[in-house]
Amino acid sequence: MHLGLVFAWLATVGSVTGLVWWLIRMILRRRRPSALWNVEGPGDFSLDCYQPMSRLLAEDDFQFLKSQPAYRAAMGRRWKRERLRVFRLYLGELKTDFRHLHAQARELVAHSESDSADLMNVLMKQQITFVRATTALEFRLLLHQIGIGKIDVAPLMTLIEAMRMDLTLRTTPHLA
Repeated sequence: MHLGLVFAWLATVGSVTGLVWWLIRMILRRRRPSALWNVEGPGDFSLDCYQPMSRLLAEDDFQFLKSQPAYRAAMGRRWKRERLRVFRLYLGELKTDFRHLHAQARELVAHSESDSADLMNVLMKQQITFVRATTALEFRLLLHQIGIGKIDVAPLMTLIEAMRMDLTLRTTPHLA
């Protein structure tokens, strides 16, 4: 009975510690500006700096490494682990940039003199879609870590580019 109590206590303390760690990390991440964020408006934002993401987890690079005479299994494991780490760093920056673009759009809506209910609807849908897409990507990353499936970032890039274009079109003054 005491052993069960000890395990329950350890599970509770571990869960609370994990939750606190996660919350602190999320708070700090929101306060830290993206290293890649140096644009004035949505039209100035570019996804070019994220192009390496599409190649980071490509299998053909790993196959080339494997074909080399000096290849060892430990090298392959380390190579995959490091590539995944770099991919996650890019993904974190991409999420930060999305939050910046989204905050910029919300600010434009708040300061707009016209009724912007339709734009607010679009922004809400885009945020939900982005969260769903990144959550699905995180799940696929977990599966990829254990050797299941491939990672394709093109849909996420397309989503952000569409958001940027939509925001640019809706906020650019039109000449009559």
